[in-house]
Amino acid sequence: MKLPAIITRNLKAHIVISTIVRLSMIGILITAVAELNFLLMFISSVMLFVSFLPSIMVRRFKIFLPPELEITFSLFLFAYFILGEMSRFFLIYWWWDLMLHSFAAFMLGLIGFLIMYIFHMTHKVRMSAALTSIFSFCFSLSLGVLWEMFEFSMDYSFGFNMQKSGLRDTMTDLVVDTLGALLVSVLGFLYIKSGKAYIVKRLVEKFASMNRRLLRSIK
Repeated sequence: MKLPAIITRNLKAHIVISTIVRLSMIGILITAVAELNFLLMFISSVMLFVSFLPSIMVRRFKIFLPPELEITFSLFLFAYFILGEMSRFFLIYWWWDLMLHSFAAFMLGLIGFLIMYIFHMTHKVRMSAALTSIFSFCFSLSLGVLWEMFEFSMDYSFGFNMQKSGLRDTMTDLVVDTLGALLVSVLGFLYIKSGKAYIVKRLVEKFASMNRRLLRSIK
């Protein structure tokens, strides 16, 4: 399958960016092992595994995500782990955590919308625009809740400090997650009804162009 030139260029950019991010994480992991810093070893190992999730999706399910989404994902990991945790941006800039949660909620909402798009295009599920937007909202928010539960479990079980200020941090993150998920659900609704939501329109068109074989094979 031959992809448009702009998608090919973005794929190359994604490879470069994701490689830099992974090499940075590997370097931090090696340093953590040498210093016997178990918290850093754990976090860097988890982040390194998460960085390979898009590749695992491609190999396991043959689903290709638009390169812009993968680039955003790699930059998010860099902003969270390298800048937020290692460079202490979470402590230096009060808005850093809120910004990352907003981006994460928005990105997860887009992925939830793409899942429903696959079901709709392959005639597996027929849903109204409202139900589709509600699904993307719930998908994004549910993963945000699971992440907060993970942070609480790590802090409670191993004495980590992933929640920073505790309950206040958790509730603030959930509020921001809700706003980010709500934004993408509204954009998804507008796209289905009128096709005028620019961000979602570009994402859906590129997703369809990169997964034509998948969409044809499971109809």
